[in-house]
Amino acid sequence: MTDLLSNLPAQQPASLTVFQARLDAHAQQHWLDVFAGFSTLRAITFSSSLEFLLDLAEQFEDMEIIFGAEHILTKTHLALVQACEVFEDYGFRDCLADQKSLVEGLRQLLGSRSSLFLPRLHDGTLRFRLLTGRPSHEKLYLLSGPDGHRVVTGSANLSLSAFHARQREVIVTFDDPTAWHVFEDYYQRDYKQSVPIEDEILIGVSPTAKTGQADIRTDPIPYEDVPIVRAIRAGLAHVEQGGMPMPDGFSTTALRMAQRLRQELETVPLPMNRKGVALVTPRTVSTFLQARNNMPAPDRPADDIPHATLSVRTGEVHLNDRLWLSEKETIPAGQVARDARMLVSYISSFAAFYGNSQSVMASYWAFLVWLYMAPFAAFLRQGAVINHIDPWLYPPYAVLYGRSSGGKTLFTRIIAQSMFGIVKSIRSSDFTAQRALALRHGLGAIPLLIDDVTPDRMGKYVPDMVRTDHDMAERYAPIVLTTNKDVTSISADLTKRMVTCHIDASLPDSRALQTESPRRLQKEIGTALYRQYLTLMLPQIRAMRIKMDQDTGKTIPDAFTISSRILLSLLEQNVSPHPDWACPLSYRTYQAMRAIQFQRVLVEMIGSHPENITLSRDRRFMRMRFGGDIRQAVAFEKSVPEFVFKGRIADTVKLDLMAMKEELGFSPLRNTSLLGRVVKAWKKPG
Repeated sequence: MTDLLSNLPAQQPASLTVFQARLDAHAQQHWLDVFAGFSTLRAITFSSSLEFLLDLAEQFEDMEIIFGAEHILTKTHLALVQACEVFEDYGFRDCLADQKSLVEGLRQLLGSRSSLFLPRLHDGTLRFRLLTGRPSHEKLYLLSGPDGHRVVTGSANLSLSAFHARQREVIVTFDDPTAWHVFEDYYQRDYKQSVPIEDEILIGVSPTAKTGQADIRTDPIPYEDVPIVRAIRAGLAHVEQGGMPMPDGFSTTALRMAQRLRQELETVPLPMNRKGVALVTPRTVSTFLQARNNMPAPDRPADDIPHATLSVRTGEVHLNDRLWLSEKETIPAGQVARDARMLVSYISSFAAFYGNSQSVMASYWAFLVWLYMAPFAAFLRQGAVINHIDPWLYPPYAVLYGRSSGGKTLFTRIIAQSMFGIVKSIRSSDFTAQRALALRHGLGAIPLLIDDVTPDRMGKYVPDMVRTDHDMAERYAPIVLTTNKDVTSISADLTKRMVTCHIDASLPDSRALQTESPRRLQKEIGTALYRQYLTLMLPQIRAMRIKMDQDTGKTIPDAFTISSRILLSLLEQNVSPHPDWACPLSYRTYQAMRAIQFQRVLVEMIGSHPENITLSRDRRFMRMRFGGDIRQAVAFEKSVPEFVFKGRIADTVKLDLMAMKEELGFSPLRNTSLLGRVVKAWKKPG
């Protein structure tokens, strides 16, 4: 017989404590009978229920609860038990975030029965403690009184569900002295690894209190008063063990708050000692909290994050769980025409900008075509991965880069407003890959805008965010970044996964004062044009996915072509005359857009230093020399599309002319007009 365990890695597991017991009797009892006859309770529980604690507090003269996991106040204890492996690592940041959010939750819960709990907290007959390290899964209840002792253990947490027989539990009791002493040692072990929730943390005068008298506090707890911080400053040595991954499905209020705080604290580093261990000391805590307090206030997402669900299969769109659109719905023609005219007028207004205004209008048109289609990208990428198609053919990310006064921020906000009537953005200072990816799943089809991303955050977080080629989720939000940096410093493997729009024009502030404010447009623009677009796009996307799946990847639909075709038809129906910048687009259009910076540098080199350009005999390859400047050659190499780049030796870069012509529609030796070549490439059919 094959040994199914033979291939497992050889490991020496830690020893388990196993109790050898003998069953003397078993009986059906009411939960009160289990605790009856005792006046003192000391408990370790993995999760808890306030209602049950209230009942117990009235029964016992003295009660002490050690919460074996900081997540005890949530209603997800069953899921936590079933997925207990998520607690394999638990660090200082996790502990700090959890304790802060959950002590605040405990205040609110105790406050609802203040008349009962306040006297008990004052006289010390009701005490709460929190474990500081890896959570304990033990459920241990030590009862004592004038008549003796009892140990209650098993699978049951201190909850109504467990002790009111709402779920199946195993409850074991020991009334003998030997068991009491053994389990008392267990309790003391966890007691030493826990910290108290001190009375002054729970009791005080809240800033909003009308009476001015001490009561259960309701105001937010400062980080300095979180139990773990107090304990460390009092001498507790806490060795950092790493972070805790958050599983999907934890959506209770306390855990959402804890996750939010954890992300906020992630940006504050913990100093390490000479051995490379993050040992949390009073000095470390002071440094950590000072750095945290100096952080700019983040734009914390509300618990009710707006959410749009776009179902291609049913042809319906739900906004915040309400039906918002059906593909068979009739959109008022007058509203569609109004929105179309407003957007055309707005994009055409960029003709007054200084610089390459024609290119800017073409870039903004391309961005509009992509963003309207982008909520379908997740669905198409899912099909691409299943059918072994490159998923970056359907990019869910875009970056607008270029001059600082090119209108990038307002343009993205206005286009996003015209989709679902909602603009969701986060500041550059709050941008991390983890936060953006978490928000995109929460928003669904609503675009996430990240404005003015700094070069350091672009280099630190964008790679981890963009390299999600194997994400199989069917719905998540498109993400738009704007930056003033040169996009050529982003590697080619990232730009091929993103739509890149170069904004090479700007308007001085003095001129901006003389023009109609685009902010008014953001207020007035409606969603009729996009809703009409969706009624036409939904069946097209459904057909694309069906064909993709039936042909098992042999057919690669071009979503850009279909999106531009639908938008063009809507503009032609509602706007006259037809704007020149609105033209059919394809995936090749966006491929050429990534190469605009490369083409610009190449044209400048040909015009200013033709002596540094040499061609192969068959005129298939071009070599560009940078006069011994290897650093400049490396910088240029980053802007070269991967299918054009043929290698670099020192300061000389070799390019494939045939690839430029066939893939980009770009032949630098025949035409020196960059705009003419770009427009030609954009209009080249897919």
